[in-house]
Amino acid sequence: QKFDFLGYTFKPRVVKVGCKLKMGFSPAMSQKSMGRITRELKLMNFHRWVQFPISKIAELLQLKIRGWINYYGKFRMSEMRKLFRVLHIRLVKWIRNKYRRYRKQSWGYAYKYLQSISRSYPNLFEHWQFEGFRP
Repeated sequence: QKFDFLGYTFKPRVVKVGCKLKMGFSPAMSQKSMGRITRELKLMNFHRWVQFPISKIAELLQLKIRGWINYYGKFRMSEMRKLFRVLHIRLVKWIRNKYRRYRKQSWGYAYKYLQSISRSYPNLFEHWQFEGFRP
């Protein structure tokens, strides 16, 4: 009942038409595309770029993130939440490598630090500008 085409998975989903909910056949980002982007993030090894500040990392990732949002976010942007969760985990790894005080603590402290950065600078990363995509 589902198939992949051009990086999207088409399958029956609940679609809102007017004020009614109906079964429709709508696209969303495919698992294959998400896996490819996740591997790309892993191969970039930006969690090892401790010589750069977070603003430089955001600048280097800006075009990629904007491209993913413009292509895959066209239909079901909520499906990209999993992808951005992976990106946030990589950023937490960067924080733990960059700042010594977060190395021996649990991941939660570094994640809270990333949340505070996202509250202070909501336009730093491209996907933080959208509702529900901040850490």
